[in-house]
Amino acid sequence: MSTRVSNSYLERLENAVRRHEQWRVNECLNLAAAENRSSKKARSFLQTDLGNRYSNPRLSNFHRGAQFLDEVQELAEEAARKVFNAQFADVRSISGHLAAMAVLMALTKRGDKILSLSPEDGGYPGTTQRGLGKFLGLEDRFFPYQRQNMNIDVEETIRLIAREKPRLVVFGASYILFPQPTKAISSAAQDAVCVYDGSHVLGLIAGGEFQDPLREGCSLLMGSTHKSFPGPQGGIILSNDERVFEEVARNMVPGIVDNVHLHRIAALALSLVEMLEFGKAYATAVVENARTLGKNLERLNVKVKAAHLGYSSSHQVHLDYDAKKREIFADKLEAANIIIDNGGRLGVAEATRLGMGTKEMERVAELVSLIVLGKESPNSVKRKVRSLVADFREPRYVLK
Repeated sequence: MSTRVSNSYLERLENAVRRHEQWRVNECLNLAAAENRSSKKARSFLQTDLGNRYSNPRLSNFHRGAQFLDEVQELAEEAARKVFNAQFADVRSISGHLAAMAVLMALTKRGDKILSLSPEDGGYPGTTQRGLGKFLGLEDRFFPYQRQNMNIDVEETIRLIAREKPRLVVFGASYILFPQPTKAISSAAQDAVCVYDGSHVLGLIAGGEFQDPLREGCSLLMGSTHKSFPGPQGGIILSNDERVFEEVARNMVPGIVDNVHLHRIAALALSLVEMLEFGKAYATAVVENARTLGKNLERLNVKVKAAHLGYSSSHQVHLDYDAKKREIFADKLEAANIIIDNGGRLGVAEATRLGMGTKEMERVAELVSLIVLGKESPNSVKRKVRSLVADFREPRYVLK
């Protein structure tokens, strides 16, 4: 490849990254429920030499020169145990999906039944026959679900467990507004291992603001570290059950991952320490913002789910429209620099992390309503979005 061609690729690459940074960071209101913003200090660790190195202290000392790298992992897991009040923590999975893979591979065998929330009711498809379940030969069973109340039907679930005898019960969801009845169901599932996929609500659990799965009958809490939890992209597994934890942890390296991305673990460690310091205040603000957003959307005649239950106890608010309309709204909102997903989820975690409060949520509701109700063009709303986000560009609740 000639120097001229190489320079052309470099120029295009740098331009794409620069344009993304300018647009998403400086001009957009991010309401994507699956995203968040790490602190500047945490992001700085992602640019260090740690990203080029290997260390697997639990496996062997095969990789040398890792004495400081091992300390990074130890610090991350120590902080994780403190944040989640857990006896055991594993930060080596490089995504929440791989954390789920480690759990399913360790605790099930082909032909086993796994009970989870149906994707049709907002469950995560990655652990079902649409994803990992297909490759691992697992049989899906789904929680009976009360769509009006956006939650699991306890009595019907207990009867289903007695009849079907699932090997694994997986709580949690991608579309999740309210704490799930983990304690009541776990106590009835004595022959199953109960785990909680906290990918979406991990930051709220860390702040003591949603529910506490490890004290509600779940042997494991797993999930992503970059949604309501404001860390780098990655995964985590936590437990107070040594036997179950070790079954999962022993298969992590080299079964699920080999290079655990130590620069990510360093960034996660810093994010965990920030949550130790500010997690309660942050999580409380997230839930307050979600409820305020839901209330004001409804006030402005935008249809929102679960109004009779206070809209939300999580970081999410759900628009109450059919799939076609939700996708149309997502397109038009993106044209106005407001980012949501096609499922109609509005997430307030990143906006809260950037310092927005209930006053700003009232304004956010107004901007969303202008698009959803067709009162203004995306270009007109875009100018208002840029004005709103101008003062909210760097994360709060951080260590200086």
